[in-house]
Amino acid sequence: MTARVSYTIQKSLRRLNVLRNHMTVLTRVCTSLANQSHGPCITVTPSVGMVDEKVNIDVRGLDAKQIVTVVADVEENGMQFESRCVYQADGNGEINNFSNESIDGSFKGIEPMGLFWSLTCLSSPKKSARLVKKNVCTPMNFNIKVYPDNQNKVTLTQEPLTETRVQRLYQKPGVRRIQLTGRFKGAIFIPEGEGPFPGLIDMFGGLVSLIETRAALLASHGYATLALSYLHGEGLPDMLYDADFNYIKEAYEWFIEQDYIDKNRLGAVGLCFGGFMSLALASVLPQIRAVVNINGITITPEENTIMCNSADWLDKEKVFNTEEGVVITDVYDCDNPWPVPAWQHGAKILVIVGEDDKQVHPKWHTFYYESCPSQFKANIKVHRYPGAGHMIEPPYAPHTRAVTPGRKRMRTINFVPEKFHDEDMMAGGWPDTHAHAQEDAWMKVLNFLEENVRSVSQ
Repeated sequence: MTARVSYTIQKSLRRLNVLRNHMTVLTRVCTSLANQSHGPCITVTPSVGMVDEKVNIDVRGLDAKQIVTVVADVEENGMQFESRCVYQADGNGEINNFSNESIDGSFKGIEPMGLFWSLTCLSSPKKSARLVKKNVCTPMNFNIKVYPDNQNKVTLTQEPLTETRVQRLYQKPGVRRIQLTGRFKGAIFIPEGEGPFPGLIDMFGGLVSLIETRAALLASHGYATLALSYLHGEGLPDMLYDADFNYIKEAYEWFIEQDYIDKNRLGAVGLCFGGFMSLALASVLPQIRAVVNINGITITPEENTIMCNSADWLDKEKVFNTEEGVVITDVYDCDNPWPVPAWQHGAKILVIVGEDDKQVHPKWHTFYYESCPSQFKANIKVHRYPGAGHMIEPPYAPHTRAVTPGRKRMRTINFVPEKFHDEDMMAGGWPDTHAHAQEDAWMKVLNFLEENVRSVSQ
């Protein structure tokens, strides 16, 4: 009798486990409430996923060859962002974002993730407002709606045929965020599981105080990551060329001494001025095994000097304004540029280049590779993306050709003349080519870090 009861309990537990697994899968699929046999229905898979993960969108129950408009919208930082595309259903009344071509809207052609990378701001007077997730601990909640006919250029007043919601995450469940409250400013993201973990520092450019999106995503891929603020914060300088390299170096050295960091697996990732700082760190810290420089300047005007501590060598006369915004690509020209020797201790270097970058001229990446001593050249990989701009971020982030820093932040860029402080700052790039570059570059970054940080032996 006891054995019979035990068997029954075990069988019930197995059934509960199967049901739990089914429920786990179902939480990754979001289907509209419409009855699939009595009208259109939209299904998005996964309904909850990481921002660098593609989604599959299926619309069924339409009339054969019916024209519909699919709309995505999201609200972040009090601003509303939206994208639209127009599809024609197949003979079965079905649409799939991987096989159907958008014939009108924010993008055209077969672009599976176009609804995400083509988002633009509706609630700002300038289209240059960026979609930046400030609180990476919470999901981004997207509404996906299907409307009849081509409604690309009209105000949406009628009810959608079907709709659903999708959540996109920068921080994977289980990743921990630690806010820094002492001398160093920023946040640390620690992966799920037991350490020690490979360690990275992640830095953005001179117009922002702190962006945590990439650091949270890198932690979600298994790297303990320090998102460091080095400008525009409490106790930090405001002017770009007042940035304190010693502060950055000391923050990195403190970070890698933490118990959860594997000191044999270290790297640095940076965009714009953060890319420059990442190269500078590797030039003085031999324990750094790999550096990712995304459109960061690679030179200083003085040999054997990491930071010039002055913007006097930069030619303000070469800053110019266009209808789209201020372009600064030529300000770094100098008589004797000196490449930051991030290679000298054996670090591997990945350089991501947007060929339409309006802030750092692509020629400096060519100069950097050509200046590298022959014995280290094999340590440098340069990937160039025609049509991509300055801000090459993780995939499917919306693109803007210019940003609106505002007068207060624009004046902190030492070499921008006062007459341009109310203008936008050009970044460059074109929506589709920039989106494709972000997707490809992110995979190259992850593969590079896997090979040269995570998988290295002692």
